[in-house]
Amino acid sequence: MIAHHRGKYRARWTARFVAIAATALLLAPAAIAQDATPTASQAEGDAMVRAMDPSALPEGFEVPGSATHVTNYGVHEWYQNLTKGEAARAEEYGIAFNQVDANLDLQASLAAVQEIAGQVDVINFTPVNEQASGPTLVAIAEETGKPIICESSPADGCTTLVSIDDYAAGFKVGVWAGEYARDTFGGTANALDVGLPALSTTVARSTGFADGLMSVLPDAQIVASVNGEGLKDTAVQVAGDALTANPDVNIIFGINDDSALGGLQAFESQGGDTSQLLVVGFGCEGNACKDALQQGGPYKVSAAMFPEYQGRLIIDAGVAALNGVELPAHIVAPTLAMTAENMGQYYTQEGDTYSPNFEEIATISVEGEK
Repeated sequence: MIAHHRGKYRARWTARFVAIAATALLLAPAAIAQDATPTASQAEGDAMVRAMDPSALPEGFEVPGSATHVTNYGVHEWYQNLTKGEAARAEEYGIAFNQVDANLDLQASLAAVQEIAGQVDVINFTPVNEQASGPTLVAIAEETGKPIICESSPADGCTTLVSIDDYAAGFKVGVWAGEYARDTFGGTANALDVGLPALSTTVARSTGFADGLMSVLPDAQIVASVNGEGLKDTAVQVAGDALTANPDVNIIFGINDDSALGGLQAFESQGGDTSQLLVVGFGCEGNACKDALQQGGPYKVSAAMFPEYQGRLIIDAGVAALNGVELPAHIVAPTLAMTAENMGQYYTQEGDTYSPNFEEIATISVEGEK
């Protein structure tokens, strides 16, 4: 990781957050993105980002004039809501914010980040390919010294990664699924994993789910793992084939909303008994997941990732990094197993709109997500 330093860390801010920093040492991840335990100053930086207030910045703090996020798949609802959160937070600071979409094209992604490197103060970046993006990011960091705030997946050259702990989130919903299967299915758990093996983060989600499930039901089985590519149409197809070969599936896990909903659609198209099915999602970034949770059908739990809140963290991390604050390799965004019962605590629904309750989301502990 290339650390960016523009000025000394200010004593006034240090004093204000000394109590929070002690807690942050427990919260910061030890082995998620870079397998490095955060230093005390990095933990303090983590605490600072979580407590940033655009209207009450430390004396002398510089606000970036501009920030651009190069996303990997902008048409996805996750990135629409994530960048909406970034744009809203940037406006609070007075930062000009833009988005460039690579549309899953690695070369377009790298060309875009190289183009904006000389034009903006802070670069926000979601890799299309983690390893292939590293050399370009390292070169930009060395040449410009500008903060590169990565999202979703780690890559060499990132100042920090702002994302959830994918394994821990998967484990949470795996435990929930195990308890549900124990209480509802008599302890039988035959799960279909609709995954995405191309990314380490999505592999971690599937692994975490399996481990969480088996922590409750040691005899649980992952009867098939298929590559849904994170896309609903593909998920429907590959899940359908897997369900034909494994008609005893009673749990479908998807690494994102489209994967879970695609698996459910495939199950329904084959005439399966949905009263004997549990669907476990991941992300809950849009209305489809939230609506499904409230409908009382088989989609009962999702690892909520709160994209609008995560967008705020990305902007806050960029402001901190621009001012020389040392950040950990990974700033862990909050997540939990969201159900119809607890969703109202974190989202307020008005008609078809679900508005995030930022104060409540900020209270979700990330302790132990390492």
